[in-house]
Amino acid sequence: MTSEELKQFKASLSITSVAEALGIDVVRGRFHCFCPQRHANGDRTPSVSISEDRGLFRCWVCEDVRGDVFNLVQQYKSCSFMEALDWLKETYPFLLPGGKSGPQEGSPKKRSVQVSSAVERSSRAQESRSQEPREEEDLQPLLEEKPAKELIPEDERKKVVLSFLKMLTPVDGTPAAAYLMKRRIFKPVWDRMLLRTITDYNALNRQLKETYSLEVLQYVGLFNDKGNLRYYKHPLIFPYLDPLRRASHFQARAIDSSVEPKELHLKGSVPFPYNMTALDQKKGWIYLCEGVIDTLTMLQQGLQAVGIPGVRSFKMQWLPLFKEKNVVLCLDHDEAGRKGMEYLQQVFGNAGIRTIILGDGLENIPVNMKEGEDVNEWFGGKK
Repeated sequence: MTSEELKQFKASLSITSVAEALGIDVVRGRFHCFCPQRHANGDRTPSVSISEDRGLFRCWVCEDVRGDVFNLVQQYKSCSFMEALDWLKETYPFLLPGGKSGPQEGSPKKRSVQVSSAVERSSRAQESRSQEPREEEDLQPLLEEKPAKELIPEDERKKVVLSFLKMLTPVDGTPAAAYLMKRRIFKPVWDRMLLRTITDYNALNRQLKETYSLEVLQYVGLFNDKGNLRYYKHPLIFPYLDPLRRASHFQARAIDSSVEPKELHLKGSVPFPYNMTALDQKKGWIYLCEGVIDTLTMLQQGLQAVGIPGVRSFKMQWLPLFKEKNVVLCLDHDEAGRKGMEYLQQVFGNAGIRTIILGDGLENIPVNMKEGEDVNEWFGGKK
């Protein structure tokens, strides 16, 4: 493995997924420190934050509990960089550049493949850095905001989110409905998926402040640092329904095409794929889409579909949900989408789950998806 391949491998790893594979319980981007004896009350409130975007973690009490995905494995398993690398290669062989596999025998002492000098140099550098503070610019995302103290139990947080959703308006007869119809998504699907919209932002803002303290609203993630509801420009709300059709997470969508970003998720990690009720543990086909709009498009066509916010947001712990399914991958028809589907094919294949790519074998049919199109555009939706 060259130094460039090492960089590619590291970039393909989700630090949250790696933490969970190690057995660390990550809740809303936080987990308990490896050294609870250094903390008051044994780190009862998790002190370690994860920045998924930058692939870094940091404890707010222990200066030496910090670093990247390699440091995470090293510190949790009390092992060297090379041992951490071997563990990652064995755990995620499908992410290795060029389809290379990791060590076959599982023991660093029995390693049959010579590691390049570039990797050895990286090893020494990583082990040295694990004993020193990281560069300030690398850790800046974690330095900007300390993890919020747990103000309310998780069950209470879910109740606040559910209360917020109950304050919203069905989309019928609103600008959100016009947006959805332009995308060729119609009322039966709106009703089935309990789509909602914000019709009077100021009134909703006041109602929430009258119902809950600002501290709680900010902790849950509904309000921003300025003390206002986050979704001024994102009025279309997609609840993530659990098997009992309750929602403790949602995505908000802008209906003005000039707004960026187009989507905002509620604070915290996405708990499960959108429309997870389709993952019913019964044998059959399931369409895996990139985003809620494409998922709703498939539902409009009478097809069973689930959605993920993006390729790298797919969590390894979701794999058992798909164990009885054959998966049709329906990501955007562009270079990023193709790479994403290749990645997901490896992820599912490693778990023994069959996948095909939407459009495979249809290259000569005129209705095949065009370059740059997504599923919604393929079915005639207009942006």
